[in-house]
Amino acid sequence: MCATIWIFPNERGRVSEAARINEGELLVTAVVGDVTSPSMAANPYEVDADGRPVVPVGMGGVCYNVKVGMSALGWAGDQVEPGVSIANAVAPANEALNVFACVGNRAVVRSGDAAGVEGVVVGKHEVFMGAKHVLVHLDDGALERVVPGDRVLVRANGRGMRVAERPQIACHSLSPKLWRAWAPELRVGSVAVRVTRVLPPEVMGMGSGRVSAVTSVALQRGVDGLEGLRLGDLVAVSDWDATYYTGYRSGALTIGVVACGDSPLLGNGPGMTLLLSAPAGFLDAELDPDANIAGLLELG
Repeated sequence: MCATIWIFPNERGRVSEAARINEGELLVTAVVGDVTSPSMAANPYEVDADGRPVVPVGMGGVCYNVKVGMSALGWAGDQVEPGVSIANAVAPANEALNVFACVGNRAVVRSGDAAGVEGVVVGKHEVFMGAKHVLVHLDDGALERVVPGDRVLVRANGRGMRVAERPQIACHSLSPKLWRAWAPELRVGSVAVRVTRVLPPEVMGMGSGRVSAVTSVALQRGVDGLEGLRLGDLVAVSDWDATYYTGYRSGALTIGVVACGDSPLLGNGPGMTLLLSAPAGFLDAELDPDANIAGLLELG
């Protein structure tokens, strides 16, 4: 079973066929997490790339003033997570939450003063041997009412996605809702997707080498091409593979969404949630400055 083929004119006036996915086969399941609270060790300091002490702030809890669509750079924090960060206190359940939840999934607050409010999953962020968070966008009114400990249900949908005509393309953390809004085009031998930029493989920092099903990877500081990067930007990385594990592979292309902000730590930087990856020739990146999930998912 595959989704209906969509036909639409592209920017050159030609009619193109949208790549089909197996949407009718995908499960919709409930996974839950609680709004987290920021946590710190007894020593609050980290050491930045220049050897100066910094107090990392920004991961976990509720962030009122950083939202998808804003700059991923320049915040006085360490990988600031926009909106609401959720996790499940039971480790296996948190693994399921982080594997099953996909960017674009509907999330519903189920407890507290904001109960009943709906939001959208906008990314996932993993700290090596530390936290694994699902990031949820809520409107300003809900952010003022939600507190750490409130329960959030995610209608998880997207795990198991396949591109019907291109089985070589691996899909990770990508919902059918985002796929439809993104509207990747079927081309001869490949699928073309819109991205704000294409980065070189040396941008990949912390997270490289791990499994791709849940991993977020840091776009490390000091590599050209990060200027103007926004939270929610869809970006491609050349010569980098995330089909099953993650690492350098000549000709491969990986595409993800910028989920959290910059970091002062060496080898770290804005966190990218993995969405698509394929060997050489099966994915094409087309530049579009508006390729950001804030607009595609109408986050407001």
